[in-house]
Amino acid sequence: MARPWCPDDAYACLSLLLLLLLPAAMATSYSSLCSFPAEAADLVVTAGEHQSIADRLNLPLPSDGYFSGGDKLLFASDDQRLPRSFSFFTRRAARTTDPAITHLVATVTLSGYRFFGGRSWRTNVSAHSVSFDLEGYYSNDSASAALCMVGSGSRARDDGLGVVIIPDVALRLRLPRPATLTRPFVTGRLEGPDFGAVTLVAYAEGDYKYGEAASCPTPPGAVRSESKVFDGNFTCDRLGALLRGSYTMEYAEGRAPSGFPLRQRLRSMHISEIYCGENGAVRAYMVFDFDDASSDAILLGIHEAPWRRGFQADGDEALVADGFWKPSQGRLCLRACRTVRSTVRESDCGIRIHFWFPAVWSIQQRSFVAGMIRNTRSDDDGDTNKMSGAISVSRTGFRGDLSDIKYHYTRVEDAKNYYHSNPELSKERNGRFPGNYSYRDFAFSLYITTHGGYGYASPVTLGSAMVDGGTLTADDAFSRHAVAEMIKQRLLSVSYEFDIHLYRRVNSSRAWNVSRVPDRWRVSAEGVYDTKSGTLCMVGCRVINSSSDCQILVTVQLPALGGEDGTGSISSLRKKSDTLFFETLGFAAYGAQPAIEAAQAISRVDTERIMLVTSMTLSCVFLVLQLRHARKNPDALPATSITMLAVLALGYMIPLVVNYEAMFVDDGGSRNRHFIELARSGRRWLELNEFVLRLSTMVAFVLQLRLLLLALSARSTAGASGGGDDRWAAERSTLWICLPLYIAGAILIWIPHIGDGHDHQPLSQMKSAIHVPPPPPPPLSDDLLSYAGLILDGFLLPQIVSNAFSASRVNAISPWFYVGGTAIRAAPHAYDGLRARGYVQRWIPSYIDVYAGPRDGLFSVAWDVVIPCGAAALAVLLFFQQRLGGDFLCCVKRRKPGGSYEIVSTSTL
Repeated sequence: MARPWCPDDAYACLSLLLLLLLPAAMATSYSSLCSFPAEAADLVVTAGEHQSIADRLNLPLPSDGYFSGGDKLLFASDDQRLPRSFSFFTRRAARTTDPAITHLVATVTLSGYRFFGGRSWRTNVSAHSVSFDLEGYYSNDSASAALCMVGSGSRARDDGLGVVIIPDVALRLRLPRPATLTRPFVTGRLEGPDFGAVTLVAYAEGDYKYGEAASCPTPPGAVRSESKVFDGNFTCDRLGALLRGSYTMEYAEGRAPSGFPLRQRLRSMHISEIYCGENGAVRAYMVFDFDDASSDAILLGIHEAPWRRGFQADGDEALVADGFWKPSQGRLCLRACRTVRSTVRESDCGIRIHFWFPAVWSIQQRSFVAGMIRNTRSDDDGDTNKMSGAISVSRTGFRGDLSDIKYHYTRVEDAKNYYHSNPELSKERNGRFPGNYSYRDFAFSLYITTHGGYGYASPVTLGSAMVDGGTLTADDAFSRHAVAEMIKQRLLSVSYEFDIHLYRRVNSSRAWNVSRVPDRWRVSAEGVYDTKSGTLCMVGCRVINSSSDCQILVTVQLPALGGEDGTGSISSLRKKSDTLFFETLGFAAYGAQPAIEAAQAISRVDTERIMLVTSMTLSCVFLVLQLRHARKNPDALPATSITMLAVLALGYMIPLVVNYEAMFVDDGGSRNRHFIELARSGRRWLELNEFVLRLSTMVAFVLQLRLLLLALSARSTAGASGGGDDRWAAERSTLWICLPLYIAGAILIWIPHIGDGHDHQPLSQMKSAIHVPPPPPPPLSDDLLSYAGLILDGFLLPQIVSNAFSASRVNAISPWFYVGGTAIRAAPHAYDGLRARGYVQRWIPSYIDVYAGPRDGLFSVAWDVVIPCGAAALAVLLFFQQRLGGDFLCCVKRRKPGGSYEIVSTSTL
C-alpha cells in the first residue's frame, strides 16, 4: 500500500489532520449509504491469537489511480489535461465474524491542480487536494470483490482561509477476482451531496490470471544478454526500473490499416504500471499522448516526476498487456488490448508488443530499450503475421553500465566532406580545448541566439569509447580508448545528443496558455572532432511528427577550457521548398566545468578551509598571549581601549550567530552547499573541518570576552581609586570619533542599494538556467558584512585614538597581539591577490569562496593593497605610541584630574 502523503497545500495537511482526529461516532451511518457488503462485528482477538499485518496487505485494494470529475471540489476540469490522481491508504484492517468480510478504516486523497484568482497564467495554478476519512467493509465472496465505505472529508475554503467539512461521503469500489487482460481495472465512485460523483479507476494490484504466452518476431538487430541487462539474473524490480517511463514513437512507412487501434498522431507512450508473476510473467499498463505535454509542464511550473499522466484521461489512448520475459531470446513478448476508459473489449485485443535491449547503437538507434507495437488481425489477404502499421517505440536517457554496447558510425564520411569543404573548421586556434583529460569536458550548454531557447549537448561516443550511461564505465572507456585515439589522429569520430528547447508562439483555446511555449527538439548527431581547432562537424537526425529528418548539419566551435565561450549552428541541408526545411539555429556554447579545473577547485577549497581554521587557531593563541601580558603588566588592562575590545568581540560573535545552523547541518549555508556539490567525497573532512572552525571561533570569542571583562573591571577599579577618569574621558573621545566614522561608512554602503531592483538580463537568466547559476547582486546584508570586515581590518584604530587622547605610553598591547592580529587580517588580502592571478574565477563563483570571500571583507585589486598597508601602518603607529607616548605626533589637550586642561608638547616628552 502507498504511504500517506502530505500535499503541498498547508490547509490540505491541516484538513487531513482534522480528519484523523474525528471520532467514528460522528461518521455517517453505514447502513444508510451502503447496502453491500453487510455490516459485521469485529472478531474478538484472544490472548493466544495474533492478527498479522499481512492480513491487511493481502487485500487487493488499489494504492493509487486516476479520478475524473470533482469540479465542485475546486479541481481544474478534465479538459485542462492537468495531472490528477487518488491514493488509498488503509489505516486499520480487522477480521470480522464473517470470514468473507473485512472491516476497514482508510484515508482517500484526491490530488490535482486548481485555478485561483482567474484562469490565466501559471502563477494562478496551484496544487490542490481533498482528503476523506472513511470506514466500511470489504467483501470477497463473489467473482468481483466489493468495497463500500462512508465518512466525511475536508477541503480548503475558496478563499484559502479555513477548512470546509464535507459530510455524508460514500465510496464504492468493484475489484475483479482475479484480474485478467480483459478485466484489469478497479472501478468505483466517490459520492457526496456537496459535490456529486467522482469516478475512480485504478489498475488492479491483486491476483492476476495470465493468458497464454505470446510469440513475437526477431528484433531487427542484436540484443544485449540477460546477464548484462540485469547485472546477473532477471528480477522484476530491475525490469520495472528499465521499462517504466516515457517512450518516443515512430511510425513505419505507409498507412496503418483501418482496424489498427492506435492513431498515428500519437507521439509518445508512458508505461506507468508494471507487475510481475512467476516464471517471468509480466503485465503492464501504458498511456499514449497526442502531443508532448512537457510544454504544459514547463508553462505551469509543474515538476513532478513523471509529468505525464499515469492513467488514461478523456480522449487518451491506452493499452493493457501481459506476457512473459524470454531469457534465451532476451526480449519481452506481450499480448495487448486497447482500453476505452475502464472497459476492454475482446475485439480490441489483436495487438502484440515486444521489448528488447539493443546491443548496437547508431545515429538512428540510441535506445537502451526498444520496442514495437503491431497489429495481428487478419488484413485483406488473410496474412496475420504482417507487421502492418507497426510502431517503433524507444526510450533514452538511461544511467547505468552500457559498456557492452557497440556503436556503428554511418554518417562520419558525410561529415568529413562538409568539414573539408569549410576551411574555417580546420583552422588551428589558440587555447586549450577538450582533450585527453576527461569526457566531461566535451559536454556543453547552449543558448539559441537566433530564435530564443536553450539546450544541452552531451557526447555519446568519443572514438570507440562509449561515454553515455554510467560515470565509472565511461571514465574507464575514455581512458582506455579515446585518449589513445586522440593522440594518433587529428580527426576523431564522435557522436552527440542534443536536447533543445525552442520558444514558439501558439494560439491556444486553453485559458491558462500564453503566447510563448517551449518546443523540444532532440537531435542525434555524429561526425568528427578536430583536436587541434576544437571544432565539431556532424550530420544530425531528429524525429518530427513521428518521422525522421536526417538532413541536418551541426557545426560547433567548442568553448576553450577556462577561456571564451564557443559558438555553433544547426542548419537544414534541404531546399527551402521542402516541408522539413528550417531556418538555421545559431547558438552560443558554454562549456561545462573542466574536470581538471574542478579537481583543482576542490583542492583549493580544502586549502582555504585549512587556512581559515589555522588563522582562527592563531587568533586564540594571540589572545592567550595578550591575557598573559595583561597579567604580568597591571597597568596594561586599564590602558586598553574598551572600544577596540568590543569591536573584536563582535567580530568573533557575528560568524557564530550567522552560521549557527552550520554547527549542526553541514549544508545549511549556500557556500557549504556549493562546497558539498563540488566535493561530496570529502563530506567527513568537511564535517571535521567545520567542527574545528566553529570550536576555535567560539574559544576565541570566549577569550576575547574574558579580556573585555578584565579591562572593564580594571578600568572600574582604577576609577574608584581616582586614577581612571582620564582613561574614561579618552574612551568617550575615542567613541565620538570612531562611531561617526563607522556609521558614515555604513551609510555609504547603503546608498547604492536604494531603489536597486537587481534586474537580470535575459541572457544571464538563460545561462543560469542552463549552467552554474551566477550569484545575484549582493544584498545589503552581505555588503554590510563586508564593511564589518573592513572595520575589523582596522581593529587597532580605537586603541591608537585612545592613546592619543590619554597621552599614554603604557605598553598596553602585547606585540604578539597587535602584530599577529595585523598579519591575520592582512593575510586574506595577500591570498586574494595570488588567487586572482593563478585561479580562473569563472569556474567557481566568488560567492562560495571559503577563505577571503566577499562576506569576510572588501576584496579587489585596490583593497588588497590598501588594507594590508593601512593595517601595517596602524601597527607601526601603535609601536611608536607605546614607546614615545600616545601623542608623540601632535599636541593635544589632556584633561587634568581637577577638570582643567594643560597643553602637552612632544618636546616636553
